[in-house]
Amino acid sequence: MHDFARSAVLEVAGSAAQVGDLLDTEQLGDVTVVRFASLHPGYPHWHWSVALVGEGDHVTINEIWMEPGEGALRVPEWKPWSERVRPGDLGAGDVVPTAPDDDRLTPGYTEVPDDEQLQPLHWELGLNRERVLSPEGLADAAERWRSGDDGPDAQVARLAPYPCSTCAWLLPIGGRFGQAFGVCAHDISPSDGHVVALDHGCGAHSSITVEPTPVPVTEVVLDDEEYDALDRGSVSVETQAIAPAHDVTPADEPDGQAGEGDIAPPQDAMLGQDLSE
Repeated sequence: MHDFARSAVLEVAGSAAQVGDLLDTEQLGDVTVVRFASLHPGYPHWHWSVALVGEGDHVTINEIWMEPGEGALRVPEWKPWSERVRPGDLGAGDVVPTAPDDDRLTPGYTEVPDDEQLQPLHWELGLNRERVLSPEGLADAAERWRSGDDGPDAQVARLAPYPCSTCAWLLPIGGRFGQAFGVCAHDISPSDGHVVALDHGCGAHSSITVEPTPVPVTEVVLDDEEYDALDRGSVSVETQAIAPAHDVTPADEPDGQAGEGDIAPPQDAMLGQDLSE
């Protein structure tokens, strides 16, 4: 029986190099299952299985298949496409349907009830929307945003000097989320245009200002005890003739003496000549 089963497996496998040793034999009612190790390079830890029916010389093959063993690589459990789409997968032209019974949504009411007692729990005006976020949907979004890159646990927030709630670049939003989130409007921030938690933060906070850098100034020393010698031989001075004023007697005239108020020219002044001479 084992040889008959092996020959059947070889016919399906197409090569003896892909069929290994006999593993076991199992009786399932009138069906005998014989298993052989698989040596196929694409199916490690799998094995060939042959279902035989009958006894003695009247044995027929019911089915031949491969099944995974311990440690075999298996195909993940099938999920519909709508459940396999992850954030970032949606591209231009793609459409993702919303289930009618999605518990994250609730009917959006289009009219304000006259009696406030008739308003359902978490009532919200739909504003031409058929459905709005339910409490489950709000909680799901809040948890996802707070645990992401724009939440308080992000590394950039842990190293930030101030929270977003005190930043001038934060745009407030209305509704229930306005008490916990806002929108960043700073082009330098990594969260620009993103919804950020109020306790998020980054290094582009508006309270961080540029401090003026002090400029070192050398102390000015004024020496008023020494003076620079002037080389008179290198200086040429031309003096102009000074006309004597009225009632002024030249000092070099022998018949006159300088009186009070009289002006006498210097003794070494030589009109029209270079002092170097």
